[in-house]
Amino acid sequence: MKKTAIILALAASATSLTAAQLVEAIVIRVGDRIVTRTQYTKRLHDTFTEIEQTASPAEVAARKAEVQKNLTDEVIAELLIKDRADRLNLSISGEEIKDAVGRLMQQYGMKTNEEFEESLRKSGMTRADMEARLRDTLLMNKVFGRELRGREELTDKELRERYDREKEHFRLPERAHLREIVVLRPEAAQVDAARQRANEIAQRAKTEDFAKLATTVSESGTKAKGGDLGDVARGELLPDLDKAVFNSAAGTVIGPLESKSAWHILKVETRLPSEVPAFESVKDRLRKDASEDAWQRDYKAYIDRLRKDAFIQINEGNVPTS
Repeated sequence: MKKTAIILALAASATSLTAAQLVEAIVIRVGDRIVTRTQYTKRLHDTFTEIEQTASPAEVAARKAEVQKNLTDEVIAELLIKDRADRLNLSISGEEIKDAVGRLMQQYGMKTNEEFEESLRKSGMTRADMEARLRDTLLMNKVFGRELRGREELTDKELRERYDREKEHFRLPERAHLREIVVLRPEAAQVDAARQRANEIAQRAKTEDFAKLATTVSESGTKAKGGDLGDVARGELLPDLDKAVFNSAAGTVIGPLESKSAWHILKVETRLPSEVPAFESVKDRLRKDASEDAWQRDYKAYIDRLRKDAFIQINEGNVPTS
């Protein structure tokens, strides 16, 4: 990211005004906090500027459309978190702001205040604007640190609550346990003979022990394992193979099915339906899951809880369209 745009990379939280200061239309009200049309428009403009400076030309339009679609919900979430910080008696000190500015300068290789001020100027932001946004970001992180504990700290009861909320995320696809015998496609002059050989092997596979036959005649890397492919999910195989496998019952021998490089003879050992695994089988995974997706799911659930107890008003007619 260019240094001239680094400040825009901060989470741009909405500023709130008291009713006595308000002289224009309200776009969003969350409890006692409000966002005006001017504030909302500035937030949109600043975010669009960041996109123009950091995204490729081909991505700009789509990124802007996504921002415009989600901005109201993002602003509401930020105001809910500010309200929660008040209830938790959390705040950010001047020393914390100073330390955060120092880390930001170090992260982007800025050694002097002059470089930092120049970056702010080129981003169209005053130092007061930057510090206000930085304060909001630090406050959000402080709330998250208090409210969104790491999964390694959670009790089994709390993990089960997450499992109940997220279990579709762990759903296993429809699967089949397969064995294979492969006859590779030779030079053009020998194709007919290879095809005939594949047909003969397929006939033998229907009456002989498939695994033993695979170790003898298969030309695949799975030969040493009796052709064992393990569990294969629907959609992982070549289209013709996938269709044949998932239209066949357990115990069926399929083929030979011809592809560009080989003939495939498959045995469907077992069929497994799409299913959600039991809590105990994914409990350790839930506890260790520290991915961005997992954090986003926790964040969404947290904001949903805050929204249920909050007074929220959106004046759709006042939402800027550009």
